[in-house]
Amino acid sequence: MIEHRWLRSFLAVAEELHFSRAARRLHLAQPALTAQIRQLEAALGTPLLRRTNRVEGLTPAGEALLPEARELVGRAEGLGRKLQRAAAGEAGRLRLGLIPPAAIEPLAEAARAFALAEPAVQVSLRQDSQAALLGALRAGDLDLAICRPPESEPGLSSRRVLTEEQGLLLRADHPLAGAASIPLARLGGAVLLLLEGNAYFGQHLLSHAARHRVALRAQHAAVDFPSLHWMVRAGLGVAPCSLWLAPTLAAGLVARRLRPAPARLSLHACWRGEQPPAAAARWLQHVRRELERSDG
Repeated sequence: MIEHRWLRSFLAVAEELHFSRAARRLHLAQPALTAQIRQLEAALGTPLLRRTNRVEGLTPAGEALLPEARELVGRAEGLGRKLQRAAAGEAGRLRLGLIPPAAIEPLAEAARAFALAEPAVQVSLRQDSQAALLGALRAGDLDLAICRPPESEPGLSSRRVLTEEQGLLLRADHPLAGAASIPLARLGGAVLLLLEGNAYFGQHLLSHAARHRVALRAQHAAVDFPSLHWMVRAGLGVAPCSLWLAPTLAAGLVARRLRPAPARLSLHACWRGEQPPAAAARWLQHVRRELERSDG
């Protein structure tokens, strides 16, 4: 089997046509370099160098090997650099997961800034429920998820990224939509549209209303967030909404603050292991800068 180091030594000698200079270039002792050339010639069964007491040139076999050796050594060294960059998170991919309330403008701008700064990293995104994203993290299908603080479990780590205020999503022509904030008491008896199969979504707002003795009629009627927003636009009810999303709502929908406002909710970055993958950590740095800019 031909070894990579033999080919590197052959290239150095072929380009320098001098064993001492080639040895210095490779940081090898000259006897070691000479031994590697002899091993390569023995493996190939033919001389590669024309030499007497010095190197005069390449044999026909050496001339034939030279371009092949350059390609093989270049590919091997390129692969090594590629793997080193991948290990450092500078190449490869970054697989992000977001619960829908986390799909906000600063995080999108952070993804854009990251992609411009690190074009070798392919960014992919998955929006899904809390349970689905945490399951994907555990399975190794995601590198990072932005979601609610997970319950303590072995193998997952998290830290808080931001907090959000939850308000109310209404039709733009709803009688209460004209006010900057809506008194919670005005919502008594209103239909609160929620998601099927997602017991967590909406419970924060329902609990807040109950503490203030306001009864809402919860309907778990939408299969996903586009359906939920469509139902609000159809006038079938109102829905919880992160106020971070207010600037990005489709025409015909508005988000308004509640008075009194519910407690803020945390969004955490979650990952497997003790530290986030290198690319994910650098994306989070962009997130921090974008959030500071939006606060400013």
